[in-house]
Amino acid sequence: MELTGTDFDILSAIADGRVEPGTSVHHFVDYCDNAIGGNPQPLIDAGYIEATEFAVTGLTELGKKALADHRAAQQ
Repeated sequence: MELTGTDFDILSAIADGRVEPGTSVHHFVDYCDNAIGGNPQPLIDAGYIEATEFAVTGLTELGKKALADHRAAQQ
């Protein structure tokens, strides 16, 4: 999966604490749609975001690495 700028904004929202672990998936989807303009479900499905059926729990190792690589490339 090739990640877009919006995808990295979604990952950053979790990494930077704008979305806390335990946030309901429905609230997270609404937040991403309204505040970021993207859909996090493909990132959850692809294994970048760890989530249960009901709540976002954080970034997976894949998500952390992708975000770190992106941030390093931006510097």
